[in-house]
Amino acid sequence: MEIRELRYIAEIARTKHMSTAANNLYISQPALHKTLRKVESELGTELFYKNKSDLIPTDTGKVVLKQAEIIINSIDNMNSDISAIKNLKHGVVKIGYPSIVGEMFLIDAFVEFSKKYPGIQLDTHEAGGSALDSMVTNKELDIAIIMRPIHSETLNEIPLVTDHIAVRVNKTHPFANKPVINISDLKDVPICTFDSNFNMRHQLDERFIFNQSLPTVELGCASCFFLYQYSVKSNGVLILPRPIIEYFSDNEDDVIIPLAPKFKWELSLIFPKNDYVSKANKTMISFLQDYFLQNYSNQSQNVYKNPYIKKEI
Repeated sequence: MEIRELRYIAEIARTKHMSTAANNLYISQPALHKTLRKVESELGTELFYKNKSDLIPTDTGKVVLKQAEIIINSIDNMNSDISAIKNLKHGVVKIGYPSIVGEMFLIDAFVEFSKKYPGIQLDTHEAGGSALDSMVTNKELDIAIIMRPIHSETLNEIPLVTDHIAVRVNKTHPFANKPVINISDLKDVPICTFDSNFNMRHQLDERFIFNQSLPTVELGCASCFFLYQYSVKSNGVLILPRPIIEYFSDNEDDVIIPLAPKFKWELSLIFPKNDYVSKANKTMISFLQDYFLQNYSNQSQNVYKNPYIKKEI
């Protein structure tokens, strides 16, 4: 028995007349009568009897109609849900990012996205890049924004922002008059930077080891605001992505100096490779690509807040 046939039988029961049901179903009365006889033949029993001019369900007809209602409602609900997903009226995006990335780049982006797609729910998670990489790989998250490089071959990546890692010191610090700070300059120097949950920290450690110039990590944590304030009050050396330092920089004593060799900082959007990506997630991926392209691709990058540097590097 087909869903179409169940709908026909339900309409006969509702209208109690073959002609009225046929008109409502936009089919001919003979065609509707033929369908009813086909179903009754398959079941081996009549589904309706005639009482004066009305068609009344038999006991068997009542059983069929009860189940038909459940099936029709279930199919209609399924079609409605599918339509809602296709039209982006329903959906969930599980997205992760480091807290500072959310604060700097994603507040306005998410507001704009929610206004444009009010039916899509955002399920957000904050963590370091290393943790986010694993969460996307293990399908705990759908997508994430993290610092390159991406070490997993099971993930796709789309570059969003490119800049550099920099050093921030007070004007009174011995490094303040340096146009560039070399990795070798930091040997045995107390620094503050991200903790080991961040990709940048792993790459920074690799550079120090390679150059045999290990500093003393005085403070490692996830809070960029805490790191910035600590470096200001301790007259210390802060190493973070340049845009993050600029974001927090609010006093005239800040000197921001490029690190050498040049240490690129790139944010990428990651999601599973060769795997199903829902329409809601595809929409978010496309939206973020356009959003970052429109809002960040034309910004002047690598301009350092340093009284001793008057040009871009």
